[in-house]
Amino acid sequence: MKTIGWTLANAALVGALALASVGSAVVPATAQAQIGSNPLLWCFVGPNDQPGNGPLGRCTSFYPASSYRADFEVRNLPAGNYSYVWTNEVGMVLPCTSNRCNVTYRNGSGIVDLVSVTYTNLATGEAKTLGRTVAIGGPI
Repeated sequence: MKTIGWTLANAALVGALALASVGSAVVPATAQAQIGSNPLLWCFVGPNDQPGNGPLGRCTSFYPASSYRADFEVRNLPAGNYSYVWTNEVGMVLPCTSNRCNVTYRNGSGIVDLVSVTYTNLATGEAKTLGRTVAIGGPI
């Protein structure tokens, strides 16, 4: 037979778990609010069997294909004129000069690459760098 103490302890545990799950559901909304107001590097790799419609896109694909295209876009910059320098993980400068860039990858077996963009405000000279990791077709 269960005691009142046991019942109260279980009720407290269930209540704590319920509060924890509600609290964790609130955290992404807060993070998204912060993401939405700061500059970010959006990315989408295609083909893909998953949508990339969140604020950061989807920079991974496990969809089987012989080639993939990763599209990048710098978003949420304050108004102004900027220059852009795009590079990959080995330091190669990519042939992109705007806030958008795309990279084609062939042979989708375990590709991992870090694409970075340094954007410079031409009025102030202030430069900042954003980066995203691309993961295609293999363990990450």
